[in-house]
Amino acid sequence: MMSKFLLGTIVATLIIGCASTASAQLPPASPASPLPTTTEPQPAPSISPQSPATTKPDLTLLGKVLSLFLQTNKAKTDSQLVMTVQDRGVDVKVYAQTTTIAKSSGEFRSSLVFVQPGQPPTAKYTIVSDGRKVWIYRPDRRQYSQTTIAKFQLQPYSYLIGLSSIFFLTVTEPTRRDLKAALAVSPTVLTSLPENQIKDLQGSRQQVDGRELYAYSYTNQLENWIFNGLVDPQTGILKQIEFTGKLDPKDSSNNFTLTEKIIDRNPQPVINNASFKFSPPKGTTKVPSLDIDLTGL
Repeated sequence: MMSKFLLGTIVATLIIGCASTASAQLPPASPASPLPTTTEPQPAPSISPQSPATTKPDLTLLGKVLSLFLQTNKAKTDSQLVMTVQDRGVDVKVYAQTTTIAKSSGEFRSSLVFVQPGQPPTAKYTIVSDGRKVWIYRPDRRQYSQTTIAKFQLQPYSYLIGLSSIFFLTVTEPTRRDLKAALAVSPTVLTSLPENQIKDLQGSRQQVDGRELYAYSYTNQLENWIFNGLVDPQTGILKQIEFTGKLDPKDSSNNFTLTEKIIDRNPQPVINNASFKFSPPKGTTKVPSLDIDLTGL
């Protein structure tokens, strides 16, 4: 499933690999100490994985991006998601909004709303995890289900909590500490990464919505997928993520692109202790399973 690619392959390659190289060169760090309203979404711009200006990646900027992204053990992210699926000659485009609060210890709470541009919202979901169990609640049907985090991650809809939030949740505390410590001592430490480790990672400057952003593009030639990350080159803030691949690696007829446009990311949100606990509202029914319909119905 796609979430397995995201959790296992992308993060391991782009973040954990960087951290292991950095921590091998520097001493280890010491141990560190209501649902949103919806607004009408705007289609997130798609970025080109290759461009004439593509060059070797700016690893100093990448270090700044990672340092900012992992600066705290909690975050709240408001995003717009656009998923385009091409299956046997038919194109389907799905729009959604998500607000996710997450802690590096594995807990998260996500509000997911499917809403096409210019149309009222359709399906809404609340997804809550205490790091071990996951509850999915659909208020219009007054139904909820419970599953394990492992089973949830295997579902194709799990990435709808936001690609950026998946990355944040995936990075382990030891990796987070080592990478932050290495970058604090030497902001340019990633420039010493072995060439073979970054051979499939490229960088380019691109115009998006009238702004110049820096794009990192990683291509997995073996499994035929592309990951893109757009950042503000001045601040190092992550602005957009795009993943292009296949829903089913064995089926060459279905291709998809998922784009997350980050509207706002708060690295110091106020989190209620009950945020990662699910209490069924009165009158709701527990069902064996409650899958999230990717069509937004």
